[in-house]
Amino acid sequence: MRLKRSFLLPLAVLSLGVLPACSDDGDDNPPGTDAGADAGMDAGTDAGTGADAGDDNPGPSTEPGTCPANTLLCELFDSGNDTNGWTPSSENASIQVDSTRTRNGPGALHVVTEDGHDERQRPGTAIAQWQKRIPAFETQLFVRAHVYLRSLPGAFGQMGTFFVLSNFDADFGGFELQVMQDSGFALDDWSFREGQGWNRQPEPIQLGMDAGRWVCLEWEVRRDSTSSTHGNTRVYVDGALAHDFTNIGMRAFNNFSVGYGFVHPLGASGSETWIDNVVVSTQRVGCD
Repeated sequence: MRLKRSFLLPLAVLSLGVLPACSDDGDDNPPGTDAGADAGMDAGTDAGTGADAGDDNPGPSTEPGTCPANTLLCELFDSGNDTNGWTPSSENASIQVDSTRTRNGPGALHVVTEDGHDERQRPGTAIAQWQKRIPAFETQLFVRAHVYLRSLPGAFGQMGTFFVLSNFDADFGGFELQVMQDSGFALDDWSFREGQGWNRQPEPIQLGMDAGRWVCLEWEVRRDSTSSTHGNTRVYVDGALAHDFTNIGMRAFNNFSVGYGFVHPLGASGSETWIDNVVVSTQRVGCD
């Protein structure tokens, strides 16, 4: 199991089918007339192997985001720096709502992780997240977010975490969706079920995560019944299936976290990421 217990404990304290592909109504090559946040440019420009930071700043969109009906959680980040019931957490990173860098205005979650942190030298993480309670997971859950990565993880073996599903109550356990240097996805399963551990999308990567543009990232979690101890979780990029992780430990997950960063930073720990239009639902919502 790769997730550090030292990362789980602060979080515990804080918490007391095929559908139509996405339509791309955003601007994947946004104008660069405004420079990124100074801290983000310094941290993210040399951080990874993704698209060159250059002038590829995610720019404003004129179309507002929407919240589909019957969702468990929907966050468009339109309340400015009001956390709107979320619990922020960060270590060697910053997280706030940015009203100038969005996919579908008026705001997006902006995460900047600091460069120069390496767990091989000293303990610590470089990650920031917003966490919120959700109804206990039953048999299916769908997460959708629009994500703009300045760069992919910059070191071999380093995983950038997007989403975490967890339970810190009696049914303790969780797992998280991650991305690797080669754009492939990984899953850290710390459900404390048989077969738990870390696994990744096998090479060669046919479809992975992109840097330097807005990506519709979807995460599907399923199990046969509420008593099933294992199930599967799929990840989609712009509506297309990238990978299906099987035999994943399941719990009655009741916390959801969104953000970005490295539980296991390896020196090239600087990054800059925007996340918009986050939806958690019991039905797939697609990319619009």
